[in-house]
Amino acid sequence: MKMLIRILLTLLFFMPLSMSEGAPVVVQPTEQLPQVVLRENFIQQAEKCIKEALLEAGETRRYTIESVIVPAGLRLPLGEITYAGSIPNGIRFARGTQVNLDVLVNGKKYSTVRCSMRIRVYDNMVVATRQLRQEQVITAADVRLEEREDTGANWKYFTDVNQVVGLVPVKGIGQGKILNSNIIQYPICILHGTKVNIKAEVNGIMVTAEGVAMENGRKNRYINVKNTTSGRILRAKVIDENNVEVAA
Repeated sequence: MKMLIRILLTLLFFMPLSMSEGAPVVVQPTEQLPQVVLRENFIQQAEKCIKEALLEAGETRRYTIESVIVPAGLRLPLGEITYAGSIPNGIRFARGTQVNLDVLVNGKKYSTVRCSMRIRVYDNMVVATRQLRQEQVITAADVRLEEREDTGANWKYFTDVNQVVGLVPVKGIGQGKILNSNIIQYPICILHGTKVNIKAEVNGIMVTAEGVAMENGRKNRYINVKNTTSGRILRAKVIDENNVEVAA
């Protein structure tokens, strides 16, 4: 039994790494198809296609490109090999981006190779330097710029601390968290019961009436206000702490 264990250990430790880790797939040429394009060529061409697309889109942020799924290689007949790349579904940051490479021999399409690539893009984003409480007015000391990855989430991040100073969190924000348009807002500037000026543009003329806020309001948000003359309840957009505007 001990002898068997020794034999097994010897085989384990002296086994070639290519076997234990999985030997790379090698595409060998044949007599009919003597040329071989290697995986590395596809990666280079896919990266070239992505870089050209990002340049055309005006992308200036730092980015990285990595291969996810790329064919091992391709056999081809004799002739001049060229490529034509396309990104059918567009670039998707932090997720898989498909690059189609048409492989041409002497100018004629021979095959299409599909490569899955991942593009990560980075930008200087405003993050919290400390724990921020709900409705706490954000100061310059509460935030800083830090390079982070843009994951392509459905919210707007900020690249200037002045964009968030004076705003308040919708909920508590943890230290180091990216501030985005979904979790910060304007502070309350009109309190329930406050007298306000109700403005409306009628035929190019601005009309003003006195009113009372029926609920708390924030800049650019809509609240109910009561016209003190007519008694009507109107839906109005908050302009500032004294003024609201209704559509005519």
